[in-house]
Amino acid sequence: MEFVYILVLSLVSITVLFILTKLIGFRQISEMSFFDYVVGISIGSIAAEMATNIDIEWWKGVTAMVFYAVVGILLSYISQKSIKARKLISGQPIILIDNGKIIKKNLNKARIEINDLLTSARGSGYFNLSDIDYAIMETTGKISFLPVALKRPLNPKDFNFAPEKEGLYINVIIDGHIMEKDLKNANFSREELERQLRNKGKKPEDILLATVDVKKQLTLYEK
Repeated sequence: MEFVYILVLSLVSITVLFILTKLIGFRQISEMSFFDYVVGISIGSIAAEMATNIDIEWWKGVTAMVFYAVVGILLSYISQKSIKARKLISGQPIILIDNGKIIKKNLNKARIEINDLLTSARGSGYFNLSDIDYAIMETTGKISFLPVALKRPLNPKDFNFAPEKEGLYINVIIDGHIMEKDLKNANFSREELERQLRNKGKKPEDILLATVDVKKQLTLYEK
């Protein structure tokens, strides 16, 4: 009986977690502020405790999880409406390298050492700090780097060249299944899709992935 009760509690906690994550929104860990991360960890910890501790009444765990989620959503809303509140809640970006010069006091403010800066630079492909013009600690804790002009990658603008716009590739077949809605979005008829497949001697069930570009060109990836 106790085993069944734990299964029920686990199901309830997972369901509540799923609903709350939908309400909070989708963001990668690297895009979360420190407070968002703490709220997520707290909700997960409460859910785990609720599922394994049968001495805790289930509604208490649900209430705590909902409270944490509501506070997180409320602070996120306030941050969107007020710049001052956003600075207080999420903090501000900190310039670590300014015009090629390391700002020591800002390193202390960000609570990182020079070795941490060097590690982040190498992770971004810069093994020499002299290649970096600016480095900024974002509110998520990630460090963004702007290289000096001579170290920046070339782009078509440097050659006065304007590449043709590619647009999005739309998936029209996934794992052998024709995606009717995506076909409609691509303005690509099912008849045209089947005709091109026949010309290539293929059937939909033979295809792992098929994409269509803005020029109505079909690209096939077989199983």
